[in-house]
Amino acid sequence: MANQIVLTVWDEAFLAAANEVALLRSAIATLKAKGVPVIAFTAGDRAELEPIRQQLEWTDPFVTESGSGIFTPVGHSPFAEALGELDGPYYVQELGCPYVQARAGLRVLANTIGHPLKGFGDFTVPQLQKFLGISEDAAHRAKAREFSEPFMTPKAVAPEVLVQAAEEIGFGIVLQSPEENRFSQLTGAGASVTEAVKQVITAYEKVTDDSMRILMLGDFSTPYGDAQTVMVSSPGEWAETVVRWAE
Repeated sequence: MANQIVLTVWDEAFLAAANEVALLRSAIATLKAKGVPVIAFTAGDRAELEPIRQQLEWTDPFVTESGSGIFTPVGHSPFAEALGELDGPYYVQELGCPYVQARAGLRVLANTIGHPLKGFGDFTVPQLQKFLGISEDAAHRAKAREFSEPFMTPKAVAPEVLVQAAEEIGFGIVLQSPEENRFSQLTGAGASVTEAVKQVITAYEKVTDDSMRILMLGDFSTPYGDAQTVMVSSPGEWAETVVRWAE
């Protein structure tokens, strides 16, 4: 295994920019042949990511719901020790909280701020289709949350009030302004992309017995202090950049 690792945000926007799934599949295959894992992070849930994984024939670990859970396919675990508990086809390391707690937390948060909050669980599939502009199947997958609850960002509540109230009741918020995105996300207090990155990298370092050289793919804040950022315009350039890494 190479002492390199690619960290990337995996979402619909990234896939749209890729133009062709075949190019991404080829890039991942090239990296896999070099022993370079691609670790994806998403605000979405496992059900939303699985079709992408199948299309791309991608078997590396991944992180869902804004750092709430780390999933490692059982048949493709690269680690000496399992990262998390066995749950069906995955080892799952839970950093956040169970979905039922997030749903209950949203109700408590609404009472705390004195303002109604509507989460994914309150929407019907057709309503979610309309709000997100997605297919019926995609809406069903978006509602299959395991650790967090997206909710409509209230315009009448100051962001700092919302964040403070969530922290006071033992939760975290991935905040989006109403202009950026209609939905913010209520997570368990332990959910953290930074912590997820650290755990994944530490697990890989135990296997390689060496420090990992980290590459970031995409335009997002680096969640790990020693990471280096690589900006590319296509999957083809991505694979070339990673494989031909130079100091």
